[in-house]
Amino acid sequence: MAHWRRFLVAGVGILSLLAAGTVSAGAHVAGGLIEFDSMTPVTGAAVGAVNARGITGGGKPWAITSGTGEVDRRGHVEVTVRGLVIPVAPFNGTNPVGSFRATVSCITPHGVVNVMTGSFAASPAGDATIEDTVRLPHPCKQPIVFVTSPTGAWFAMSNSDEEDED
Repeated sequence: MAHWRRFLVAGVGILSLLAAGTVSAGAHVAGGLIEFDSMTPVTGAAVGAVNARGITGGGKPWAITSGTGEVDRRGHVEVTVRGLVIPVAPFNGTNPVGSFRATVSCITPHGVVNVMTGSFAASPAGDATIEDTVRLPHPCKQPIVFVTSPTGAWFAMSNSDEEDED
């Protein structure tokens, strides 16, 4: 009888470990990589300059009313911007670019890796919604999301939320 009891306890223990491992792996894979509620536009010395992630700032200063988004660990990207415009002449508060892209920038053991979505329509008022899936490197640490021109110059970047850190 003691033999069966040990076998039963060992079996339950193994099943518990397998179940816990499956739940942890599933939560990690499907979880969010980055979520943000605000974005910072390219201004000042960043205009036209290459940043630490290897992405060139737009050729003019930009302004943004709001920018939100998230990227999950499977590479699904959702970004919404409102009022992403050039505030200086000759544009005077309009967006001259017909479409925006999002670039997800990751730190990996081999350096910076940037992956870009397709292009999505942007209004003259600077409003756009980007929803696409990209192939993220693994691991993707310290992610930053940039809203860019179709050629990759950045106009706004995500502001990090403290809980996003891995």
